[in-house]
Formats: sequence, structure tokens, C-alpha cells
Amino acid sequence: MIRRTVLLLAVAATVTCDSGPKVGDLVFDLTTPNQDDGAIQFLVTATEAATLVAVNAACMGCTVYVIPTSETEIRGVLTGSVVPGAALRVTVSDVGNKSLYSAVVVAVANRAFTLRSAVGYTLGTD
Repeated sequence: MIRRTVLLLAVAATVTCDSGPKVGDLVFDLTTPNQDDGAIQFLVTATEAATLVAVNAACMGCTVYVIPTSETEIRGVLTGSVVPGAALRVTVSDVGNKSLYSAVVVAVANRAFTLRSAVGYTLGTD
């Protein structure tokens, strides 16, 4: 009887530990009307119920520079041969709830560093 009670308590503790928010990575994919982007200025935000931990480049050969302005906002620039597809890897406080997080393109430059319109650019999770 005691063994059964201890086993049930252990199972209950394991189930309880597995529920709730989990820190993890979300990948934001870039949609772009161009094939020669060299820099993307972005803003990543979280609702007040969640936090942002870090932002890294998800594209090969890209570098990201960020300025965290709060636990719920990170501003940054992604540089390199930026192409459509995986662009940003964002570590978040609740990876299971993608709707708490968003990213937007603020400004864009081509590989010759000429500014261009950000119309047609989006960052989204799948």
C-alpha cells in the first residue's frame, strides 16, 4: 500500500512538472519580394504574459545585432545574404503558445546598403 502511494505521488509530480510554459525557440521565417537583401531591421515583441530571452540568426552566413529594450521587446538588425526562409531564432518563455509573440520588419537595405521599402516583407512562424 505504501509503495503504491509513493508511486502515485511520483507519477503525479512528474505530470505536474511537465505542464505549464516551457522555454524554447521559435523560428521566424522571412517573406521578401527581393533576392538581394543585405540588412533587415526588425522588432520582436511578446505580450505581457510572456518574455523574450534571446534572438539569434537562423539563416546561414547571417549575423544579428540586438538591443533588448524590455523583457517583452527586442529591436535588432539581421545582416548578411538575407534570403526568404528561416531568418530569426527567438528564445521565448512559452514556446507552446506562438500567439504570444510577433516580429515585424521595420526597414530593409539591399546588399549595396541602399534603403528600400519594407512593403511586402513579413516575419512569421509556421
